[in-house]
Amino acid sequence: MKEQYIMARRPWHTICIEQPARSYVSCAGAVFYKILRKRSTMNRSIWDTTLMRRLSALDTIYLRVDRAQAEFRGKAEQNGNSISCPPRCGTCCVHFVPDATPVEAEKLAYFLLTEKPEIIDHFFARREESLAIDAACPFWNQDKPGQNCMIYPGRPLICRLFGFCSVVDKHGEPAFALCRQMPNLDGSELRSFTGKKVLEETFGDTPPPMVDFSRAIAALDPCDSGQRFKITEALPPALAKVSLVLSLASASAGPEAIESDSSGFMAAV
Repeated sequence: MKEQYIMARRPWHTICIEQPARSYVSCAGAVFYKILRKRSTMNRSIWDTTLMRRLSALDTIYLRVDRAQAEFRGKAEQNGNSISCPPRCGTCCVHFVPDATPVEAEKLAYFLLTEKPEIIDHFFARREESLAIDAACPFWNQDKPGQNCMIYPGRPLICRLFGFCSVVDKHGEPAFALCRQMPNLDGSELRSFTGKKVLEETFGDTPPPMVDFSRAIAALDPCDSGQRFKITEALPPALAKVSLVLSLASASAGPEAIESDSSGFMAAV
């Protein structure tokens, strides 16, 4: 059986956990449901941990992304060049596995553990096929057009930025291109736009720059230097770390909240 190695970093040491990959799939959901049933009696001090403060700060950055994009799209519409994703699309997920920083992966792990624990088994079941070149995101659901993303509220930064943010070209100028699935602007064949003046004339404003949000997230954990990893690599250790925090939070609700058999995810953590 293929072995799964999980690295759970702590302030003073590193724990390496060796577990059969199948054990995650077999009992993760049941254990996490036990934890969630005890959430109402969790020790309130857990919300003042470093992890929860980082996730709260990340939520603020994600909110900034949403507001900046909404403002840009609103100005573009006022300028006569409305832009939006095609209805029920999801094409960007088909041949793309998103990447994430460790804190983004922890945010996604927290979302899965507290909101969608049943999807965790699905992730590990599809993880290996998502390692292939040109593979689909493991959280892309082809059976639900228009609701293809199974983790939409917890999706990482790259998924939030795609389609409505600008990059900086080699001359330091903002550049923006329409997604290939978006229609052309009315009366124009142009698909890419470079320079603040051109962008403001076309859309009424400059799209929010990706680099600003990336730097803000990197600043949440300078030790990681903003390193990004495929979600298939970043999520397993994040699940181990966050599930440990949640299990400690539920300790006051009784030891049964973190019980598991010897082959289980929580037992490994």
